[in-house]
Amino acid sequence: VLSRSCLSDLREDDAPPCTAENKPAIESQCNVLNSDKFKACHSFVKPDDFIQICVYDMCRYDGMKSALCDIVQVYVDTCRNYGVTIKWRNSTLCPLPCPHHSHYTDCVSNCPSTCNNIFASSLCEKTEECTEGCECDDHYVLSNGKCVPLSDCGCRDDDNNYYSVSRLSAEHISGCNA
Repeated sequence: VLSRSCLSDLREDDAPPCTAENKPAIESQCNVLNSDKFKACHSFVKPDDFIQICVYDMCRYDGMKSALCDIVQVYVDTCRNYGVTIKWRNSTLCPLPCPHHSHYTDCVSNCPSTCNNIFASSLCEKTEECTEGCECDDHYVLSNGKCVPLSDCGCRDDDNNYYSVSRLSAEHISGCNA
C-alpha cells in the first residue's frame, strides 16, 4: 500500500555555494547578461533565471569561466530561437579558440570550402540559419579538418577523381586538371 503523504524535503539548500569573497565577482560576471549587448533579447527571454543558474554554477565550480560561457551560450541560443542573433564573444568574453589559419566568426557556412570542393561555400544553399564557429582564413581551405593553403590541395583527373597532394604520383599528375 502506497502512502499518500509527502516525504520531507531533505535536500541541501539551493543557495549558491559561494564564499563571501568570490560571490560579488561571480555575480558581476554573470550580470553580463543584463548588459546592452544582450538587451535586444530581454523582451523575449528574461535573463534573471540564467543569471541565477550562472551564479550557482560558477560558485559550485569555484569561478570556472567555462560555466559562465556555457550559460551565456544557452541564453544566446534561446534568443536565436526567437529570431534574435547576438554577437557576444570577443577576446575577453569567452573567446572561441580557433586552429591555425582560421578565425572566429559568428556565422559560419554550413558547407565550407575544402580541397575536395573549393567552391562548396559559394554553391551552398544559403539559409537563414547560422551558427558561430571557426572558418579558414583567406586563401586557405579545409582538408582533413585543418585549414591548409590552396596550393597544398591536390587535383582532379578527367574522371573527376580527387587526389590529395600526398597521393599524387607522376601518372596522376599528368592526368590532373589542376
